Formats: sequence, C-alpha cells, structure tokens
Amino acid sequence: MTALPAPFWLPLPDAPDFPAEGFAPLADAIGRLMGTRNDVLLVQGEAMVALEAVASSIGAPGRKVLNIATSPYGQWFGAWLRRAGAEVTEIAGRAPGRPVAAAAVAEALATDRFDLVALVHAESATGILNPLAEIAALTRAHGALLAVDAVASLGGHPLALDALGVDIAVMGPQKALGGPAGTSAIAVSPAAWERIAPPGAAPSILSLGDLRAHWLETGRGALPGTPSALEFHALAQTLSRVEAEGPEAIR
Repeated sequence: MTALPAPFWLPLPDAPDFPAEGFAPLADAIGRLMGTRNDVLLVQGEAMVALEAVASSIGAPGRKVLNIATSPYGQWFGAWLRRAGAEVTEIAGRAPGRPVAAAAVAEALATDRFDLVALVHAESATGILNPLAEIAALTRAHGALLAVDAVASLGGHPLALDALGVDIAVMGPQKALGGPAGTSAIAVSPAAWERIAPPGAAPSILSLGDLRAHWLETGRGALPGTPSALEFHALAQTLSRVEAEGPEAIR
C-alpha cells in the first residue's frame, strides 16, 4: 500500500491592509463617477445591504412613498420601507419586464402627496431602463425626494445625479463597472439628510445616520468595524481603471 504524503500547510499571505486615508479618495472617485458633490458613504457589504440601509433610514411612520417596482429589487425596497413604517404606493410597468411610463408616474403623483419617489434605474435581469430624467423632473415639480437604485446602470448608462436632482443613490461596482460585489456606496443630498433618522443608541450597518456620525463627521478616516482589505483594494483598482479608460469606453 502506497503511503500517503505527509500533510502540509500552505498558508496564503495576509492581504495588505487598506490604509485608512484611502477611504475618502474612494468616496470622492465614486462621487465623480456618479456626477455628484453630495456626501458619499461607503458601505461594507453588497449593494443589497446599502439599499436596505436607505429604506430603513428614510422610511418612517406617516411618510408617503411612491415606489416604482419594475423588478424584485424594487419590490424588496418597498417591503423594507413598509417595515420601517412608511406608507407605500406601488406602480409598475405596463407588463412584467417592461419599464414604467413617465405618464403613469405623473398620474400617480397627481393622486396624492408623496414625500419620496423611489425607483430602480436599470434592471439587469430584464435589460429595461426606466426613464430617470423624466421621473426626476416630475419628482422635482412634486416637491418630493428622489431615491435611485443605480447599481446596474452606473457605468452602463450616463448618470449625473446632481444635474438630475437625485437625492439618494445606491451604487455597487459588480455590474457594468466589472468590480467586486462586497462593497457599495450611497450618495446623500443635504435635503435627504434632513429626512434621515439620526444615529441610534447602538451603531447599525443599516443606519445612514450612524455612518454619517461615525465616519463622515469624524473626518472620513478609518471605517467602523473591520473592513475587508481585499474588497477595498479591488474597489480601488476598479475605480482607477474606470477613471483611466473613461466611462464612455465601458458602456
């Protein structure tokens, strides 16, 4: 009987730390890519975590939301808003897998007074693109905040948050940008901060108020908790590549 080789251990080298001073430049690069000068928060988790954090932080009893749900992602966002206490009215496209019509949004806005309009910009499962520019104009005229899931659209379609008047936007680098799935980011306007719940008694990954208090307002140094160095190194490489090539080259 042939003897088995002796067991051995071949440990992988430890990942190099991601420097605390490197987080702010990542947030700034994301802001440039999204076309915004608003605050950008880094989230240590896939974009679903960031989306749930937005809903948990801005949903509240008495708050009325028009949620444009053209996919499961939009439906989940509405469910998280309801869990936070918001009153959610939902509309969808003319048929499953179809974008919403701007006229349908205008009709819904004419029926009630809403504090927030929410939508997914692009749907990776179906390939549809909701008419963000038209919806943004309608939302501004209505006097509501606008929240956008831009995870699948960023890098694949032009996106200029400030020019459009988007108040909250979530990005994830794993779609058109070709980056890692373990990090995400949220852009937040001053008007949105006025509606977001303040920090709680204990820090929460689902609290934008906590991220603001424990990272943004402390000088954007070390992130709370233990960030994954590999994920943030990968994000830095992704953003560096996209900036070097230019967004038009990857669309």
